[in-house]
Amino acid sequence: MQNQDTFLIALLSLALIAIVGLFLAWFFIRRARFKEKILLIEKGIDIKDLNLMGDNKSYSPWFRIGIIITGTALGALLVAMTNFNPGVQEAVIVLFTGISVILAYFIDSPKAQK
Repeated sequence: MQNQDTFLIALLSLALIAIVGLFLAWFFIRRARFKEKILLIEKGIDIKDLNLMGDNKSYSPWFRIGIIITGTALGALLVAMTNFNPGVQEAVIVLFTGISVILAYFIDSPKAQK
């Protein structure tokens, strides 16, 4: 029981660190893009001509989130239908979540313009 609690605490700690890290990465990327746009505007360059306005998005972020939630739910459903060991249960859910993140990346990524 103690070993399982330690594993759960470590898993939750890693998840929290990952969420904070992703948020900080997103924040600093947005901040750098904003500063770049301001600098270009100050120099008198029209940023609409440079395609910096984010016109290359293909879908809304909710599409990606939906794919990830669906993959996680499928992993949890597989765990519920089978009788895996407790350590394997979390691994199966994380595996399905990872597969869904990769799938969401390739489906939602903007296509190269020809």
